[in-house]
Amino acid sequence: MSSLQAEKPNLKLLYLRLTDSAPLIIARELGLFERYGLKVELQRETSWATLRDKLIGGAADAAAMLAPMPLTLKQTLPHCEEELLSGLILSCNGNAITLSKSLYDQLSPATHDAAGNGAALQRFISSRAEGEAPLTFASVYPFASHTLQLRYWLNSAGINPDTDVRLLVLPPEQMVDHLRRGDIDGFCVGEPWNTLAVQENIGVIATPNNALMPAMPEKVLAVTRSWHEANPATHMALRAALLEACGWLSDRNQRRDAVGILARPENLDLPEATIAASLNDQLLSLHGKEPVQNTGWHLFAHPQTEHGRPTEQKARELVALCNDIAPVDTNTSQLFCTDLYQQTLDFLRLQQLGSSKKAGTV
Repeated sequence: MSSLQAEKPNLKLLYLRLTDSAPLIIARELGLFERYGLKVELQRETSWATLRDKLIGGAADAAAMLAPMPLTLKQTLPHCEEELLSGLILSCNGNAITLSKSLYDQLSPATHDAAGNGAALQRFISSRAEGEAPLTFASVYPFASHTLQLRYWLNSAGINPDTDVRLLVLPPEQMVDHLRRGDIDGFCVGEPWNTLAVQENIGVIATPNNALMPAMPEKVLAVTRSWHEANPATHMALRAALLEACGWLSDRNQRRDAVGILARPENLDLPEATIAASLNDQLLSLHGKEPVQNTGWHLFAHPQTEHGRPTEQKARELVALCNDIAPVDTNTSQLFCTDLYQQTLDFLRLQQLGSSKKAGTV
């Protein structure tokens, strides 16, 4: 039992239909929220913009959010007077770049990896007739890790993301449908949507993004500054529950149990086989081919690693990458609150020490 006295025990948390929303779902399933005196309702949203607006508007208490979103809020909502902050990085990695099957079949890459597929795509674009409509690729949010990774891959292949192709934004769960209809030629999205496109034989994974930019912060627990200041103990309890859930997910053996939980209609509402692939570090890049090992596809926070610690250095690195897309406020690094993360670690250690003493082992 927790010694915390939450100012607001009844909470609403927002998430999207993505595999790395797992910490929120697992924390509820394992009773971790209740352990720290919280009663949590999880609400599934469709788009990142909707999730952002509901959190800022007070329709929810916290959200699993794209890591760059709190750092670039002023660029997307210039007149917003609220700030978003994070004291916990929930996960790193988790994304991939997928091409339509029809496009991939025209590329003939020398090697099926980031470099080979990129080079083949560059040759294909260069060979197209002048005046042809550019290929269209989708990401999930203007300032998202997905956008940064997609642009990095294109640039690395000699493709100018601003002039050689067309980039647009779509909600994650709509990517596969748009690819199926031929509205887009490829996308960068979080799992399990890349795997689903391959399983349906309409897409080919060009590269998992941990092969491009390893351990990039992906999802954070975000709250508004005003909410944090009004509910510091509640925020601590929330971070503690979710860090424990992340630690549970860091054990590969536990992930087998997580698959069935995540697949339920009230959670992600997707086939277990689709969710299991990336959780088990299995990369299914081509339909009908055996999956290959992709170690570290999902890196969840853990008290014994630094993946979950939000630091100003990590924030500055993300902001610098976002600044290559459009001018952003470079003075937002303090919104990654390493002090809150350290407080959570210290609190959990005290909780463990107290439990050990009660058990007579100390």
